[in-house]
Amino acid sequence: MAFTLIKDRFCARRYRPMFSPYIDGEADSDARARLESHLAECARCRAEFENFVFASRLVSGLEIPDRKPRSLPAWIEDQKLVVRPQRRINRWLIAPVAAVGLIAALLIWFFAQPQRNSLEVLSLVGAPVIESKKINRSARIETGQWLETDRSSRAMIRIADLGHIEVDTLSRVRLVRSDANEQRLALDRGRLHASILAPPRIFFVETPSGVAIDLGCSYSLEVDDAGATLLYVTSGWVALTLNARESLVPAGAVCRSRPGAGPGTPYMEDASQQFKRALIQMDFEGGGDAALDTVLSHSRSRDALTLWHLIQRVEERNRARVFDRLSTLVPPPGGVTREGVIQLDRNMLDEWRDLIDFAIIGVNPALAVAAGSLAMVGPMNRPRYGHTATLLQDGRVLIAGGMEEERTPTGSAEIFDPATKTFTLIANLNAKRVGHTATRLADGRVLIAGGSGVIFYENALASAEIFDPATETFTPTENMHQARLGHRALLLPDGKVLITGGQTKDGAKLASAEIFDPQTGAFTSIRDMREPRSDHTMTLLKNGKVLIAGGANGVSMGREVVTETAEIYDPATGLFTSTGNMSAVRYKHSATLLPDGKVLILGGSNAFLARGMYPSAEVYDPATGKFSKVGNMTTARYKIRDAVALLEDGKVIVAGGGSRVEIYDPATGVFSAVAGSTGSPRYYSTATVLASGEVLIAGGYSNSRGMFPNASAWIYDPKK
Repeated sequence: MAFTLIKDRFCARRYRPMFSPYIDGEADSDARARLESHLAECARCRAEFENFVFASRLVSGLEIPDRKPRSLPAWIEDQKLVVRPQRRINRWLIAPVAAVGLIAALLIWFFAQPQRNSLEVLSLVGAPVIESKKINRSARIETGQWLETDRSSRAMIRIADLGHIEVDTLSRVRLVRSDANEQRLALDRGRLHASILAPPRIFFVETPSGVAIDLGCSYSLEVDDAGATLLYVTSGWVALTLNARESLVPAGAVCRSRPGAGPGTPYMEDASQQFKRALIQMDFEGGGDAALDTVLSHSRSRDALTLWHLIQRVEERNRARVFDRLSTLVPPPGGVTREGVIQLDRNMLDEWRDLIDFAIIGVNPALAVAAGSLAMVGPMNRPRYGHTATLLQDGRVLIAGGMEEERTPTGSAEIFDPATKTFTLIANLNAKRVGHTATRLADGRVLIAGGSGVIFYENALASAEIFDPATETFTPTENMHQARLGHRALLLPDGKVLITGGQTKDGAKLASAEIFDPQTGAFTSIRDMREPRSDHTMTLLKNGKVLIAGGANGVSMGREVVTETAEIYDPATGLFTSTGNMSAVRYKHSATLLPDGKVLILGGSNAFLARGMYPSAEVYDPATGKFSKVGNMTTARYKIRDAVALLEDGKVIVAGGGSRVEIYDPATGVFSAVAGSTGSPRYYSTATVLASGEVLIAGGYSNSRGMFPNASAWIYDPKK
């Protein structure tokens, strides 16, 4: 501080008296050179010099200079301060006018400057606070300030153009630094979810037991009351470090860190319990040879990175044992020797790790890579899963309802504008809804129907409402004849809407169906389907009929009973008739009409939750009424009813139920993965094909750490 004051006084005494002679052209060449050199290095003097020029030009009637010159020499050249003839200015006019000019210039400068050393914070749920001050909708957090959430509040921090952080309940986060070179937070307690798209080592989160260093990824970070840290990576890589100890953590892996000890050895989340327990003993509890024996005997190929770290952490006498086990899981490349690794040759270790990366993240280097690219947009103003996303006639996307907490539906709605790549909140729905349907009508309005208004699958709504894009408001319409959620709705060729199945608040599966007429705003019951169905699919065929496939048709011993049956609805007769069965029972799957008139059925589950989900796919042929298998997806997926869509080129994008997006090509029957990742499995997310041919991927949740909704959104561009 003292140095700053001394320097400022020196500048005021030596350089600032040179401003007026310089502007008036009275300074000699040496004085001009000295001042220009100083202004190039001293921001304070440069700002005052520009304000002095501003005031001088007000007096002389000259043009006001650009407030943000390219560079000092270029700016001086542009203004022609030396070569332009100057009118002599009465000195007594300079002081008052300069004062007025200085005030005006400072105001212009202040409002023209980007916000520095602060970040925008949005209140997602409840009443989070910054330094005890409640955030109503949004606020800014300054460096050094604390953001805190209670049991009923959550918040989002926008990290400039790099991504965002969702702060969970009972959390305390401080902004440490925010500038072009570094974004740094400190998590004192609680949990945050980071979605970052930035060059490596730009974004940091400090905890009492380590620092999480982003390497271009998405992850969750938890800190307990004792200061222990738990890192779970959902996409990309994160380095967890303390002092000289660093752990590299890939997608699907976990790493613990404790105060005083630093980061432990990273491990894949699906490793055996014996493996995890023994590793904790080795990292933090002084576990010896017995713990190492357990780790080695329970290791798989996916645990190769754990062993790679261990080679560098165990005593030298045990390195050979770890090397021998690791080499059986992932053989070292040529030139990497046993002796070299045991001696911790850095080049050999790094070369081996390059090969290990493929094994631990499950990426086959020979796997076909689909065209196109992913880019982060948004995020949405509210985290959501189980919402709907509807393409409007003007090209925007209506996003409505969904689950905004792990078990709390929302009535909020927002619109995504592809022109600006931004989300804007609009009027709320008339009822909170999750598991509802949204159907764009022929006149451009959107019918919102049913769903659950309390806890998912513990309530069912009969209410319906209409969204009008012209007013961006929702208006109630007549109720359905049956309260339902997990149902399906589809626009028929005559402009009416077919609604089938679903379940009641008691979990009973429905066979009932009804028709909504936009002309009258009324629902009319029609004949029942051939069997009850919930979480099934409906697809409008090219002949005007509707394929209805799969779903849960009952409950037995507390578990959903899922069917492989399918049926056809004919609008001309109002009848449902059976057709061929699928090759597997499926619910929470997807169905997409292909350009050749066939229907692609993807994924789903047999109701054993994630353990029973499928990578399999099959195609329904209306000409034969039969299903036939096609190649598998690159990963098993379910809860993907609204996350699969037909692209302009006739291929199909699959953007839910997994962190990687993949593309199905009907010409070859092959699925191929898109480079990059959306950060988490995104169950109950949405994929909407925009007028440009791009695809908006929004929301969803990952069940790895609870069913917490995600606010992040991505754009898939098939042409990049």
